[in-house]
Amino acid sequence: MQEVVTGKNAEKIAAEFLKENSLTIICKNYRIDGGEIDIIARDGVHWVFCEVKYRHHESFAKVVEQLKPQQCRRVRHTARHYLLSNHIDEHTTAIRFDVIAIVGQPKSIEWFKDAF
Repeated sequence: MQEVVTGKNAEKIAAEFLKENSLTIICKNYRIDGGEIDIIARDGVHWVFCEVKYRHHESFAKVVEQLKPQQCRRVRHTARHYLLSNHIDEHTTAIRFDVIAIVGQPKSIEWFKDAF
């Protein structure tokens, strides 16, 4: 039986997908005032800050197009806060901003590495 995807469990599905693709999940739902990162993971030497987008009916392109510049800035700001608060030098560390798009029933998953 197909798993029913909702906005609530999309991040869980995305985290499992990343684990299946050999990433190590470090943190989920990292929040500060003014920002949130859905998933923080490691992919080899890269710190990966991942935004999860779920839509019941749309194409992957439309989901990614919904990322607004101000949202990307908030994610970058929050990632910088995470790195600094964990004593990780953002200037010498490999960093990537990914998007996992989950669309439809049954679900389809698309991983956009280095999306912004």
